[in-house]
Amino acid sequence: MLIYDNIFQIREIFSNRPFRGVIEKYDLAEPEISRGERQITETVTVKHKMGGKTLYDIIWTTNAYPVIVSEKVIELFKSNRITGWETYNVEIRSKKNELIDQKFFGLIITGRCGHRDYSKSSIVLDKIGIKTKPHIKGFFFDKDFWSGTDLFMCKPDEKGNLNMNIFCTKKVVDLFKKNKIKNIDFKNLKEITLAIELFKVPLTDQQQNEMEKIKASR
Repeated sequence: MLIYDNIFQIREIFSNRPFRGVIEKYDLAEPEISRGERQITETVTVKHKMGGKTLYDIIWTTNAYPVIVSEKVIELFKSNRITGWETYNVEIRSKKNELIDQKFFGLIITGRCGHRDYSKSSIVLDKIGIKTKPHIKGFFFDKDFWSGTDLFMCKPDEKGNLNMNIFCTKKVVDLFKKNKIKNIDFKNLKEITLAIELFKVPLTDQQQNEMEKIKASR
């Protein structure tokens, strides 16, 4: 049963301290790979691009889509029966292209949920920089569909549009916190906001009325 209080979005922590990589062969960093919709057999090279030399259990890349995880994370997934994922092989290299002898994997998300349903969100005021603007609050799925897996991503909408948000259950959040997995953040779906003006969010008539009331009350 889908309970939004127990679902979280996986987020990057933007810090200059951790190792940040780049996959220079851009065709090996395409979103279809991370979504499990394109299979690869070759080992993907992740080269140091930014940040420090410290390798955390989660490596983010400048390619935006891939998430690279340590062998420790994979073992935690297996031993705790975390569902909705697969992997592909990667190698980690320094800026000088030296092979780093630590085992990491590219994360593939196979679980699915419905595409985002904006009509279920409430209207609130939130910050865009220093300005306060109307936002929608809450990330909800079309028809509340969820595959029941611990890791999952949205299916495309009716027009084929998709996003690359990765979601997880509270089980994953608790597991990561217990085992001190760093360089990753989580936000409950009911607390996520999105600027209406900035992202041209489609609103229902009721939401439009709510937004106008909020604007008038300021």
